[in-house]
This record gives sequence, C-alpha cells and structure tokens, in this order.
Amino acid sequence: MNEKAPNRIIVGCDLKIDALADDVFPLLCPVREYDWIEDWRCEMIFSDSGVAENNCIFTTDRAAEGKRTWVVSRYEPPKAIEFVIFQESAAVVRLDLYLSGNGDGTTCLRVTHTITALNDDGIAVMQHVEPQSIRNRWQALEKAMNHYLADGSMLSGA
Repeated sequence: MNEKAPNRIIVGCDLKIDALADDVFPLLCPVREYDWIEDWRCEMIFSDSGVAENNCIFTTDRAAEGKRTWVVSRYEPPKAIEFVIFQESAAVVRLDLYLSGNGDGTTCLRVTHTITALNDDGIAVMQHVEPQSIRNRWQALEKAMNHYLADGSMLSGA
C-alpha cells in the first residue's frame, strides 16, 4: 500500500514476526520497546498501568523527527494497537498495527502509517518523505524484534 497526495501519505507493509501474537503484542509498548529497539527513547506522560493501554500518552524527541506526542487510540491485545502522533504543529500521524496469526507459529504484523500535513510547513516537510524509507525503518524493526524474540537480546546497529 502506498498513496501520496499533497498533504497526505499512506504507507503500508506486512512484517513477519517469528512468534505468536500473544508474545509480539506486549513488545508494541513504549516501555517494552527499550528492551529491543536500540535508539528508542520516550517520556511517559500518562498511563494508569505504567505500560501501553488505551489513552496512554507519551512523547518522543528525535533529531530527525522533532518532538512528537503519542496517544494510544486503540488497544486490543493481542490483535491491534493504534497511535495518533502529533508532530509539533506540522503533521498528524496515525500508526495502525494489526496482528494476525499465520497458522505456523508466526505473526503477520500489518503496519499502516498515515501522515497528514496540517499546514504549508507540513506539506513542505512531506515532500521529502519517501515511502520506501518508512518501509525500510519497519523492516529494520522487524529484524530487531525477531532477534529479540529469538534470543532475548537487543540487536545492535539495526
């Protein structure tokens, strides 16, 4: 899936995770991502449980992306988690993650990344967004997650 309009980009990809959805889903959490994503950093703003849950809010601040505020807008373990991500005043990102079993002990993690520019500044930034770079990042995360699930350690340099 790949759609591009002047103020919206939709990029989708399917990842194959070598574990059951029950084992994969907990890793899609801002706290648990410290276990398997080397460059992950966030600040938890709100969570009753201390981990991902519906209406959980956290922030990230990465040089390449700037400050982002994330809101968990759907939380259905072990099937789906969705985030609405506010990127300063330029764009809103919706990140939909759906998990389904492949029938062989692996999970299909379907990722849909929708970026919508809010203004001319956002449109200018989006002109430099390449859908393949988004897919490449997700493929690197697929490799990191599979490594973590196989041996319990973080994959360096992913």
